[in-house]
Amino acid sequence: MSDLPNGWTKVALAKLGSWGSGGTPKRTDSRFYLNGNIPWLVIGDLNNGVVTQSQTYITEEGLLNSSAKLIPPNTLLIAMYGSIGKLGITGIECATNQAIAFCIPDQAIIDLRYLFYALKHSRDKLTEQGQGVAQKNISQTILKAHHISVAPRREQNLIANKLDTLLVRVDACRDRLIRVSFIIQQFRQAIITARISGKITQYWRSKSTKKLAYNTRKIVGKLSDFADVIDPNPSRRYPSYKGGTIPILATEQMSGLNDWDTSSAKLIKSDFYEARKAAHDFLNDDIIFARKGRLGLARNPPQNIRYVFSHTVFIIRVKTDNILPSYLLWFLRQECCIDWLLSEMNSNAGVPTLGKSVMERLPVTIPDYAEQQEIVRCIEKLSAYADRIEARYQNALTRVEQLTPTLLSKAFRGELVPQDPNDEPVSVLLERIRTERAAQPNKPKRVVNRSKYKMNKMSNQSVKKLIHQLPNNTFLFNELYSETNKILSGDYDLFKDILFALLDESEPTIIQIFDQDTKTICFRRRHS
Repeated sequence: MSDLPNGWTKVALAKLGSWGSGGTPKRTDSRFYLNGNIPWLVIGDLNNGVVTQSQTYITEEGLLNSSAKLIPPNTLLIAMYGSIGKLGITGIECATNQAIAFCIPDQAIIDLRYLFYALKHSRDKLTEQGQGVAQKNISQTILKAHHISVAPRREQNLIANKLDTLLVRVDACRDRLIRVSFIIQQFRQAIITARISGKITQYWRSKSTKKLAYNTRKIVGKLSDFADVIDPNPSRRYPSYKGGTIPILATEQMSGLNDWDTSSAKLIKSDFYEARKAAHDFLNDDIIFARKGRLGLARNPPQNIRYVFSHTVFIIRVKTDNILPSYLLWFLRQECCIDWLLSEMNSNAGVPTLGKSVMERLPVTIPDYAEQQEIVRCIEKLSAYADRIEARYQNALTRVEQLTPTLLSKAFRGELVPQDPNDEPVSVLLERIRTERAAQPNKPKRVVNRSKYKMNKMSNQSVKKLIHQLPNNTFLFNELYSETNKILSGDYDLFKDILFALLDESEPTIIQIFDQDTKTICFRRRHS
């Protein structure tokens, strides 16, 4: 028994419109691209919405000398390679490469926006069917065989309208939440900046028995005056990782503000660990500072696990009694410290890499010990408050991200809008359209001399031969189908597949053009 609502039917995508895919003009031929005026879309141009611009344009000559096809506005686009299921709707006349399939929906059967949302809902299922190793992909065969739940035509419009309204609100909510993330980041940095200016302890100083100005209480020097900068692996040599059990931590394992993600670390053998541990027995108050790639990440080492560090970090170890390790940790997280280091360092093969001598010369400013303690207390209190806000933000973002799939699921279970038992069932609609189109050739049409043709079955070759013998060079889709159906046996869907197969040939018999006057897609015979 079907679990679909009354009047709904599962329908293969092939039956919902005219499908095709694009092509790529020869990249080495400048005639096909230079001064081109035809937008040519690649997967990166798809935006899961209305596409109105492209990064690349091709010429008419490029269109004619490739399997790229001109498609009109209000055509559905779907990625078949890599980002399988990524969507777009053309807002402009354009062409695409072969990684994008397109569908000109049969408006008598399906609403364009409904089809868009149905494919958005189907993305995971399509991705599961991806084939290949380096880059997963699906074929048009897989795509057109995929079934979606189709509601009665009136209900489709209601569902699409409802989803348009609700998902715009979801997107707006997500955008606002993302801005909250930036506000939290700015708040965290403002906490540290306030420490530098002395504002964070201004009230504390006013209540202090000494009541000295902030500027009279600080010591200025360079980092090496207060701490040792240790390179945990100066030789840059590592043993084989085969059979390793102990993680070697690098910049990549620095997760969040204070966390370490050891799950992604490479593993070394215990004998290498013992040798390195003897040289560097890491202390709880050590500061681990990223010196390569993600410069400036600073945190304390992990606790209660065995590990060693790679050459992508420095170990900063306080060596004097007049500086608090936790104060230095917050000091090194300042943007002004990162800016100074970036201005002094060199880049190795495009990857920012901090030298030890530069790190040792970093200017450091410290107030007296009691004020350092108060600064750390204030920063940690405010940071804990920021952590709570961020946790609530992440929870809210997770819930918002779940809204879209939830709404799509409700929509295609028939639970989003009220249903009308008087709506024409989809099965009845499909049969009615099939009957009407089967009868269409019986209407008075242009007469074609049957004696010219000695073929009966509709095939690529028979359709191609018929096209060569038609009196006109340009024709509409329905006109061509009408003439073909008079001579050859075959249904509407078979004819669509054959026609798009002919368009995909290396030397196609016909090409697509867009008639600006009638605003319709036409076909032009390429070879006489």
